[in-house]
Amino acid sequence: MNVAPSYRPRRRLAVLACFAALLFGIASLLSPTQSSAAQAVAVCNPTSTNGCINGVLQDSSKQPVAGVTVTLSGKESATTTTAADGKWAFSVTADGDYTVGIDSSVAAQHQLKSSKATVTIVKNDFDKQRGVVRFDQVNAASTTSPSTGASPTTSPSAGASAKRQSEPGASDASRHGSGFGAWADIRARFWQQLFSGVVFGLMLGLMSVGMNLVYGTTGLSSFSHGEQVTLGGLMAYTGTQLLHMPLWASAILAICVGALTGWLQNDVIWSPLRRRHVGTMQQMIVTIGLSMVLQYTFQFFFGGNTLGITISVPKGFALGPITTDAPTLISAGIAIAVILGVTLFLYRTRLGRATRAVSDNAALASASGINVEQVVRVVWILSTALAALSGVLIGVYLNGIAWNTGALLLLLMFSAVTLGGLGTANGALIGSLIIGIVADMSSLVIPNDMRYASALAILIIVLLIRPQGLFGKAQRIG
Repeated sequence: MNVAPSYRPRRRLAVLACFAALLFGIASLLSPTQSSAAQAVAVCNPTSTNGCINGVLQDSSKQPVAGVTVTLSGKESATTTTAADGKWAFSVTADGDYTVGIDSSVAAQHQLKSSKATVTIVKNDFDKQRGVVRFDQVNAASTTSPSTGASPTTSPSAGASAKRQSEPGASDASRHGSGFGAWADIRARFWQQLFSGVVFGLMLGLMSVGMNLVYGTTGLSSFSHGEQVTLGGLMAYTGTQLLHMPLWASAILAICVGALTGWLQNDVIWSPLRRRHVGTMQQMIVTIGLSMVLQYTFQFFFGGNTLGITISVPKGFALGPITTDAPTLISAGIAIAVILGVTLFLYRTRLGRATRAVSDNAALASASGINVEQVVRVVWILSTALAALSGVLIGVYLNGIAWNTGALLLLLMFSAVTLGGLGTANGALIGSLIIGIVADMSSLVIPNDMRYASALAILIIVLLIRPQGLFGKAQRIG
């Protein structure tokens, strides 16, 4: 009797070997080099041992100016030349005041407001220290209002008005001054926080939809889903900062790597466990272990600091009472488009209808001729790809990604999924919007560090009234 050889184990080992080679290749790019003096670098990311001073030199028409000498002086000194896109950066290892300057004739030629700027770097908080300097404010004789750009004299606190804080759901409400009166300031903060909450809710929804699809088709609550979000952001960082790829290409790389990990997880871990009839509770414990392994793998390869996917400073603009920037609007637009695409997939395609059938009743779907294992495999690939995309968007929106970003967002994802209704994709989106808006709006009346507690309080109240969630189906037990 001839027995056909099985190539599946070999294929799995080959894919795992390729994935391991990719990680070790990234590790070789991440070998840090520390110095005791300021360094002129192409890209600077703040760590526990160095701060960053960087910027983009542009003329009065917002065009980059290349080949200009930029000088750093202070406790450490260095000199660099602006690149073709006008970017320059210094890495410093001592705290204190630093002066960045360009030739005064260059400033006059391009109608820049000043040829010098001072930034302050605080050593005990190095991993958040990025002094951003821009000289591209035109002088008072120009028709451009000075309020459209960042002040040439910046500090980490002033830089917060141009760069979003690197934490989930952080708001830009601090950009608004107090000159409009108390009531105008409260109203401005209200609209700003509402806008920030909607944007954050959309990105949270993009993460939660995939998690809910996995739960609907397998009954598994994956605690490692947050690490898939982190993986997407770290792959985007690898593409933009280490491989010098454009952001869109890095996003595609992140999505592909995320989808690959979803296929590997299902093929190597979850499918064999299902075949052996391992219960969902035991599988959930496996996801907790997988989450811990992935977190510390990320920390080993990428370090414990926040990594910037992009280093450019987006130009802010006003939309009525709201201050925002182009990356924020583009990220929100992408999240909306992808969520609409997933909805159309679930309701308008044959595979999507099969996914919903498996989610409703896997045994009945199998008896109807649906290949349940194939559907589950597609759901895992789709779920991890969506998580990777959300990692890219949240990294751009929050101006950084860290090894534990996904873990910090995991409880919010579970809250959104539970609030909307377990196993319902649309419920996850609505729950995410509610969590995002409540979390950001609550910071108007309670300390900012407690804003997530208010969102969890809303979750508890809703579940006491409607245990199945907003869109879940009531089930009889017993």
